[in-house]
Order: sequence, then structure tokens, then C-alpha cells
Amino acid sequence: MNRRIFLAVLGGLALLAVFPAEAANIRLTVLHTNDIHGWIMPRPAAFYEKDPKRPIGGAAVLAAYFRKIQGPKLLVDAGDWFLSTPEGAIRQGEGVVEVFNAVGYSALAVGNHEFDYGKKQLSRLIRTSRAPILSANIYRMDGQRDPDFRPWIVTEIGGVRVGLFGLITDRMNRLSFLENIEGLAFRRPIDEAKAAVAALRRQGATVIIALSHLGLEEAKGPYFEGDQSLSARVDGIDLIVGGHSHTALKEPIRDATHGTLIVQAGSEMSRVGEVELEIDPETKKVVKSAGRLVDLWVDEIGSDPGVEKAVEKLTQEVGHIYDVVIATAAAALTRNKDGESSLGDWMTDCERSWAKTDLALQNGGGIRADIAAGPVTLRHIFDVMPFDNHVAKLALKGRDVRAMLDHGVGMARMAQISGAEVTYRRKASPGKRVASITVKGKPLADDASYTVATVDFLAQGGDGYTVFEFSQSKEFTKTLLRDVLKLCAQKESLIRPPAAGRLVSLGD
Repeated sequence: MNRRIFLAVLGGLALLAVFPAEAANIRLTVLHTNDIHGWIMPRPAAFYEKDPKRPIGGAAVLAAYFRKIQGPKLLVDAGDWFLSTPEGAIRQGEGVVEVFNAVGYSALAVGNHEFDYGKKQLSRLIRTSRAPILSANIYRMDGQRDPDFRPWIVTEIGGVRVGLFGLITDRMNRLSFLENIEGLAFRRPIDEAKAAVAALRRQGATVIIALSHLGLEEAKGPYFEGDQSLSARVDGIDLIVGGHSHTALKEPIRDATHGTLIVQAGSEMSRVGEVELEIDPETKKVVKSAGRLVDLWVDEIGSDPGVEKAVEKLTQEVGHIYDVVIATAAAALTRNKDGESSLGDWMTDCERSWAKTDLALQNGGGIRADIAAGPVTLRHIFDVMPFDNHVAKLALKGRDVRAMLDHGVGMARMAQISGAEVTYRRKASPGKRVASITVKGKPLADDASYTVATVDFLAQGGDGYTVFEFSQSKEFTKTLLRDVLKLCAQKESLIRPPAAGRLVSLGD
């Protein structure tokens, strides 16, 4: 037993007193990931300027780091597990869940991309996951919670009852095919978080952690209720593990009102977030918290052999298909979230040529990787367009084309186009962003009809493209945009960036 000893002198007599020592704070380590998007394998750290070829990330390195941590610990994820790599997409996400099971996650939140293969497939993945799948704001249309998703759990670790609950963005109607979320309602996260905290308190939880797939608000970005709104408006949350916005928070955000710590680890499992919660041994409440990001360098941390074997099984399964060279890029094809990009130009040119339409439109957020100069493989094409989006052909009046482009240049990641020249003011009010549009060398005519190629996700109103409701006709092809890009690359053999000039900014 630890003791504190005090020696006092009183009236010439030495008095010795022995008291029990104060117990040290309990230290709970929470490791967190988010927006992994199928990147369960290590890869060159292209973002690291000093040594861009140095291998980083992956599930085996994460597992090795997790195993080294001593004392009470948790490993959690804030959603978007699989879609963006061939390994992630194999067997519609089943391979990633198998790897998660090998790593030993404690709990997983549901992200919007977990619904990309439909609710039935997600239900199958949930049944195979050893970690509980959490989401407190998913309901059925009859007002009952969907039984596939646990709203919260309470787990005792290190003598502390820890409550965890999950949240998903309530903007799913804009982020998913409606048939993939049919029969589900996504309620306001802040309201459901208040109910979750109250329920967890009733169940004896003294530490509460939210796994949030809401996103982190940006000062100059559009308004939405994300993690900072959650922390300011809901009392009682000690830690918010965020996702959805792919934010690499090198320093956690501390809410000024409730003291909640907000963390997020970027994306694609190149880093893991590490939070240390100091918990009073008497009250079992958090008295101190801090967090940091840890780069998952393979040569520094090592790999867990069992997880490495599970990952290698998946990479071998897809490698003979996707690591085949199909073309050469004469120069790098890159993205640009705030304007025209060489990759966006090439993609939409390929789509318009294949569909034989007047114009083509691609949402910037759907372009997920650049193409470096040099050999181009099927894996590169998959990385660019990992989603199973089919090409759609539409007929629109000129006024609706104008509305489509006005919405597209105002998106957080600007839309990319082919077949038109557009001048615009990005920060102008909706309906006034586009200054001029030229199609086939002539000004756009509001009453004329134009054909447009895009992906089925947008054609059905995704990303807020409600203008497509007014299409004169719609044809949903059975051809994936990814396959169109493959055919285009094979036909060109040597891919050259198209000439720029189709999206011209007039300033703010």
C-alpha cells in the first residue's frame, strides 16, 4: 500500500503520522482513425517532402503500434472504412472488415460510404464485425431504431465505465443513392447526441466518447452542424473522435464551453490519432486530456505479422487484375478543388466522347486521386474513380444547364466540365455565379436543348443537383465511369493533359 509519511515536532516531541497516499490518475489511451477508404496497406508517403518514397501507413503498422501501448486502451474509427482502393472494394467491403477484426478495433462508427453497396450488404458486414457498429441517429421510417446499428455501448476498462456512441451526417439524401438508404431516416445529430449522453449517464458511464462522422466545420466553408457545433451544444461529451472531412488535426480543438476535446486523424490510415485521458480514481471522471497525431512509419513502428498476412492476402487477390499497365501519362494529371484541373478535363472529355453528348459534368468530390507522369495501371484508374458510378445521359434546356453549372462552380470541390467554356465568380450568391457560357462556340441559349453526360449519383440529385429533376430525358447506362476511363486510356495510349481554359474565374 502506498503511504504518505509526515514528521512534525511539537513541544520537543517528534510525532510521526502515516496516511494513505492519494491514488494516481487512471490513464486511458484512445487510438483513433477515420476515413480509411480501403487504405489498409502501406504505401509511399508522397506528402512527405524529405522522403516521398518512404513507406507509411496500413493496418499492420497500426496494429503494431496499438500492441505496444501499455495500460487501459481503446482503438476506434469514425467511419468510411472501405471504398477507394481495390483491396477495400473486394467482396464489397468484406476484406476490410476481416482486417479490422484482425487489428482488434474496440468500436466503429458508420460513415456515409458504408452505404455505397446498399443497406443489405452493410447489414452483412455488421454481422461479421467483431467490433460493435455504432450510430445513434439512424432510424427506420416507423420511428424505431434500426436494429443493425447500436446507438451506444458501455464498456468497463481500467475500472472506469466508458460510454461510446456514434453519429452520422444527416445529409445522407445528398451523399448516397436513395435506394441504398431506402427505409432509413437520419435524424439531427445534436438532438440524438443529447439523448445518448443522458442514456449513457443512466447506465453509469462516467467517461463519454462520441464517434462522429459529421465533419469539422471550416471558418470559410459552408455552414453545417459538425463536430464544433456538437461540442458547443451538447454537454457531457469528453472526447469527439471525428471523421468525414478528412481533417488532420495536429493539435486537438478544445471546446470553450464544455471543455470537450475534438480530434481527427486525416484519412487513409497514414496517421493514427492518440489521445490520453487522465481520469480521477475517485470520481472516475476526466480531469485532463491531450492528443496528438502519430505518423505510421513502417521502418519505425514495424508490422504486426498476423495483420500483415491478412492484408497481403487481399493485395494478392486483386494485384493480378489491377497492377496491369494500360497507358502512359505524358505529364501529371492533377486535381484542383477550387478551379479547372487537368485530371477533371481529361475525365470529362473521355466521358463526353464515349456518351456522344454536348457536355459532360463530374463532381469534384468524386475524383479521389491524381495520376502521376509515367505508367498508368488499372489501379491508378480505380484510385481516381473508386465508386461504382454509372454514366448517365440527360437532355436539358439551356436554362437548366446554366443552373447546373452555377451549382457546380459553387461546390466545395468545384465541378469539372467538358464541352463548354464558362466564366464565373465562385463566391457570388447562388444563381449569380456564372457570368457567361459558350457551347460549340456559341452562347448558351436558354430555350435550346443540350445533352449532358454525368454519373448516375448526380443525375439522381446527389450533391444537391436538384436541377436534374427537370431533365427532358434520362438514360442510365450500365457502363461504369471507371470503365470509360479505362477504355479512354487504352485508346490514347499516351495520355496528354487537355488544353486549359474551359473554367475561367473572374475573381470573387
